[in-house]
Amino acid sequence: MTLFTTGDVCKRTGLTERSIRYYSNLDLLKARKNANGQLVLSKLDLEKIIQILAAKITGYKLKDLKDRQPSLGLIKKDLTQIIADLENILFHLDLTDSEENLIENIKLLQNYNVKYLLKR
Repeated sequence: MTLFTTGDVCKRTGLTERSIRYYSNLDLLKARKNANGQLVLSKLDLEKIIQILAAKITGYKLKDLKDRQPSLGLIKKDLTQIIADLENILFHLDLTDSEENLIENIKLLQNYNVKYLLKR
């Protein structure tokens, strides 16, 4: 089984060691220390990091992930919905030629703010 040091993962992904340690301290990862005292990650830990980062994008808080971790399938469904909503926003942003469209765009964007941004 290949193990990756946090330093190597950070260099290759842009994650910070602090984030990885934090995920490990929350028991979201099963990272352990090697003989040199370095925190090392398995392939399963790397897969969990993908799940954590994707869940964060969809609005999950880390403390929520500690209690229940959504499946990758559920996260993909959430991301697909976000993409559809963003495409809808982009379409409607081009429709600002009338006062009625301006009002509708404000209503649409306010609904998305409530749906996505306020739950973060």
